[in-house]
Amino acid sequence: MSAIRFGPRRYLRSGAKTRAMTTLADQCMASASNFAVGIVVARISGPAGLGAFALAYAGWILLTLIHRSLITDPMVIMGDLRGDQKDEFIRRGFAADVTFSAMATCIIAAVGMALLVVGQHTFGVGMLSVAPWILVLLLQDYWRQIGFMQGTPKKSLMNDILFNAVQALAFGAVFLAGLHSVFAVVSAWGLGAAVAALYGLRQFAVRPSLRGGSEYLWSRWHTSRWLAGERTASWGGGQLYMILAGALLGPAALGGLKAAQGLMVGPANVFISAGGSFGLPEATRQFAERGREGLVRVSRYVTAAGLVATGACGIVVLVAAPTLIKLLYGSAFVPYAPAARIYAVSVVLSALGLGAGLTLLTTRRLRALFMVQLEKVAVSVAAVSILAPAYGVTGAAAADLVTTAVTVPIMLVLQSSARRSIEEVPSKGFLEKARRRVVKNFDDLTKVWSVSREDLDEGT
Repeated sequence: MSAIRFGPRRYLRSGAKTRAMTTLADQCMASASNFAVGIVVARISGPAGLGAFALAYAGWILLTLIHRSLITDPMVIMGDLRGDQKDEFIRRGFAADVTFSAMATCIIAAVGMALLVVGQHTFGVGMLSVAPWILVLLLQDYWRQIGFMQGTPKKSLMNDILFNAVQALAFGAVFLAGLHSVFAVVSAWGLGAAVAALYGLRQFAVRPSLRGGSEYLWSRWHTSRWLAGERTASWGGGQLYMILAGALLGPAALGGLKAAQGLMVGPANVFISAGGSFGLPEATRQFAERGREGLVRVSRYVTAAGLVATGACGIVVLVAAPTLIKLLYGSAFVPYAPAARIYAVSVVLSALGLGAGLTLLTTRRLRALFMVQLEKVAVSVAAVSILAPAYGVTGAAAADLVTTAVTVPIMLVLQSSARRSIEEVPSKGFLEKARRRVVKNFDDLTKVWSVSREDLDEGT
């Protein structure tokens, strides 16, 4: 059988190769959708408009992370879709997703109204523009994750293709109608998600129902609470410093910081997110079947692929940052090119920790991950509070680099500890494999003994 080689005697089978490539193609489609929204907003509203959207987008990212932590990630870790009741789990997950999305919509709308009341009109409008579309955006993400969990990323890819096609048509309608506002652009984004969310019901043959949503959320709370805490802290380390920078420097500076980040993070996130979407289901599968060896194999592959991809993107950004940022976002964003170069170094460095995060998730060391992310929040807030007032947007980007340089070594140490503990306490998958081998050998010995007895009886 054909395979991918990425180290001495380390291989991925052709089935995993196909899933990895399809997942990468899907992530390209998903990231293109999100990336396009930011570019269109920047072209229409300039740095200040992009700053308003950046705050709303950061809120949506937080909701997406929590939604995955409460619903889809526990399904992966606990293997819900590998049993006979997978259809029921998908239906209950849908109900839980709708329940969570309704609460999230109310929170985002309340925050937007509060910002308007205190005089932050630009930021308030950005939050209120996203609020009506939270439900369909999260549902569309739910169907993507279900496709990955089932080992059928082609379904996820088809869903994202439909999302992008509808969004592109809606963008065209916005331009033809002359609706140059953040709300119009975000609505085009949301319309694509709405159509894809409805299509997901047909893809996975789910009858819409809200029954059991709250119960499902509560039944996974013993695992999901640590995931949600870790992901919230992770968001704080990666996004909170940007919000703080916006508060210190203003909406236009936040828009410039978002453009500088997007220039590197946008393309690189395609490979990083694809590694996560492919890596966690594949790592849990390999760990269950082959124990430590399977987990190490997948984590090394994900890290190596992430380093190659981010390294290639980083070289391009380091060489041509001013040209690229002008081409994509406009000439008003050229002064932020030095920040983009700093992000290029930070993202490549962060790729070293991809396999470590995957290992800790798969082995359910969620408390350790949570503590790392809390450390990340503390370092990022301290760094941006010192560097942003002194060096502006470039200083805010440098704060992200400092945070990454502190966090990645800690992740690698925790990964090494997790691997050693697996050697001391073999995994369930390893024990099951050993048990089957013993049973097979015993059966073979029984057959040999039976044949020998028959020969002996015939000789007698």
